[in-house]
Amino acid sequence: MNLSRKILFLAVLNLVLLAALMVGFGFWQLRIGPESLLLGPARDRLLWIGNAFSVEFQATPPGERDNLLAAFGKRYGAEFFLVHPRGWIAGPEVELPPELRERIRRAAPPPIEDRPPDPEPPPPPLDGEDGDRRPGPPPRRDPPEAIFLEITHHPTQYWAGIRVAVSGPDIRQGAPAVLLIRVNSLFNSTFFFDWRLFGGIALSVAAVTALCWLPFIRTLTRSIKQMDQVTAQIAEGRFDAQVAIHRSDELGHLGQAINRLGARLQGFVRNQKRFVGDIAHELCAPIARIQFALGILEQKAEGEVNTHVVVLHEEIQEMSALVNELLSFSKAGLDAGVTSLTSVSLAAVAQKAVAREASGKGSIEVAIAPDLFVMANEALLLRALSNIVRNAIRYAGDRGPIVISAQRPGSTVEISVADQGPGLPEAELEEVFTPFYRLEPARTRETGGAGLGLAIVRTCVEACRGTVSCRNRTPAGLEVTIRLSAA
Repeated sequence: MNLSRKILFLAVLNLVLLAALMVGFGFWQLRIGPESLLLGPARDRLLWIGNAFSVEFQATPPGERDNLLAAFGKRYGAEFFLVHPRGWIAGPEVELPPELRERIRRAAPPPIEDRPPDPEPPPPPLDGEDGDRRPGPPPRRDPPEAIFLEITHHPTQYWAGIRVAVSGPDIRQGAPAVLLIRVNSLFNSTFFFDWRLFGGIALSVAAVTALCWLPFIRTLTRSIKQMDQVTAQIAEGRFDAQVAIHRSDELGHLGQAINRLGARLQGFVRNQKRFVGDIAHELCAPIARIQFALGILEQKAEGEVNTHVVVLHEEIQEMSALVNELLSFSKAGLDAGVTSLTSVSLAAVAQKAVAREASGKGSIEVAIAPDLFVMANEALLLRALSNIVRNAIRYAGDRGPIVISAQRPGSTVEISVADQGPGLPEAELEEVFTPFYRLEPARTRETGGAGLGLAIVRTCVEACRGTVSCRNRTPAGLEVTIRLSAA
């Protein structure tokens, strides 16, 4: 799960927990129960239905009352019954749970003449008794409920009761009655619980949450993503990469620190390469003088002395080659930031590299379309390909053809040089591009050069704004891949 999804999940979780706490506070402190939640939004509607039913009931003959209830039930998608505390007035008779009968009695109390008489007040105080004794207040009677909701179980049913005044030929004028409305499920009916209302509230809360959180999440993850990309480029040696973040918070300070880190690393590497180049340049003059002196000595030496002079001349030639490689490595690194790139024919550069390095050693195949062009510096790209081909010939020239190919996935061109040699240990695939790195600990002339060949390749490719990597092939072989921008 990425960072933006984690933050969004935490925002939603925070919203859910806050809603749960508010509901819990309402239930425990404000005494808001299911009846208040379900009946509150529908109270006005139920009262309006009760008044409409009372009017239509007065104009309905006694024999048509069941049809009137059935019509109301069809109109509102529920079952309607008309009852009073002593029995049924209209509608199909069903067994009512005891708690529902009690709610009906409280909603429609019997007429005054049918109620039990109030208890007699206590007699007045006798002479000599406490004159402060007064008759107590009359017993308290709860006011009748105009509307109620009752939830019964086994099976679960939802009953709404509306106290209505009905009259008819067989009913006392204005007799209290209760209009019962029954539904079996809240999910299949919007009579008591209007899901659209609560859905609108939920959508509104979600929209407000999105407006508050999404811009913050987007700017946060965009800044982090940019810093991740820049640090990856710095890890690949592109120290000129900069974080373009204009923030005053901790992320802005982190972006500035990354920019300073890249600039200092670039300075260190540049100074190191300049130091190496200066040393190599200074070594050129004494080496040239030594070579000149050896040439004179070789002309005058005879016998065994001449043999030693020839060996010494070979050692000086190897030293001269090493100094030239150091100069090439230093020059490519120092020019990386200012190298101008042009459109270069990849097939032509590959053919030049093969012609320069092959010299009849091994079999090399070039499979590059002639119309494939890349943005590069031709001299640096030629040096990079030449070094890769030279390494392939040295380590795998006698094991099969070396194939130079290229393909264009999108706006990038991938150039690969693949051989069928022994490959490299997996842990060494990245280290081979390090300057002076050698796979063999013994630095002899027979086991390879000075360890600058692939380091020069990386420096030349990075100067062309590209990347280079290598991987082992299956079942055997090594493949070096250069990625450059297509022209």
